[in-house]
Amino acid sequence: MASGKPLSALALAGALCVCACSNFVTEAHPQAGSAQPPLQFVGQWGTKGEGPGQLGDPASIATDKVGNVYIADEGTQFIHKFGPEGTPLLAFQEGGLNHPQWIALDRGGAMYVSDPTRNLVYIFLPDAKRYRILHLRTRPSAENEISVAIGADGMIHVLDPNADHVFTYSPRMRLIRRWRPSEEAPDASRHLGPLAIGPAGDLYIADASQGKILRFSPAGHLESSYVVGGDDPPKRLSREFAVSNNSVFAMDPNGATLYVWSLDGKPKLDIDLSAELGHESRVPPALAVSPRGELLVLDAPADRVLRYRINF
Repeated sequence: MASGKPLSALALAGALCVCACSNFVTEAHPQAGSAQPPLQFVGQWGTKGEGPGQLGDPASIATDKVGNVYIADEGTQFIHKFGPEGTPLLAFQEGGLNHPQWIALDRGGAMYVSDPTRNLVYIFLPDAKRYRILHLRTRPSAENEISVAIGADGMIHVLDPNADHVFTYSPRMRLIRRWRPSEEAPDASRHLGPLAIGPAGDLYIADASQGKILRFSPAGHLESSYVVGGDDPPKRLSREFAVSNNSVFAMDPNGATLYVWSLDGKPKLDIDLSAELGHESRVPPALAVSPRGELLVLDAPADRVLRYRINF
């Protein structure tokens, strides 16, 4: 039996009314006849708070196949679901889920949420009922950064940096394989992650210490890497990145510059987002790409989501 604690229908309706009224939403509209930039800021939304539909310390962001936005909030321990423009749709907490860190969606809309303090991945159905718990094979640690990606085939990939392995599970939670993400000269001191999955099923893993995004086959074979410019060593990247159907997006460590590559590794763009994020150095924001053709930027210090239309 599910033991999740979603809001009751009546409480949720009231909470969503409050949140819908309190959430700030701004839209930027281009002038008629103006040329569209490759990445166009279109608006932002979010409200700071401790209740349903409000953000207290958002940790990760994901979208489903229709563009709804999901956020795991470490500060409030809420899992949130918003509409594409930020309208609160669902908010719930789960007993025992004390440190919701990473959130990912499968094709059916089920939510996968990691908790490194308990060494678990919780799986919730779209209505927030708890479905299963995946017990990981490592020691619990609040400092660990466990990320999850689910393939179109339903395979569940979990990157556990403390264990220094990727674990692949079947949809029935049976461990299929484990492998160590490394290059030809692996450095045991690296703290890799997070992990994302591409349109062809390849796995992408950030190696922030080396300024790279690594691309592996589903079986764990290194295929290629994404670096900034031709510098040797390359410019640094943060651990925050996202993969779309045709591009890879990654933030720099100062949380202001966005780098974009095509899937074949060719640099596309580097864009300064400080006009919206602010000019001071900040924690690099988490990223997600919506099927509606938008890049979503989770600005955790300001408890808001920025929306950018992708015009390439």
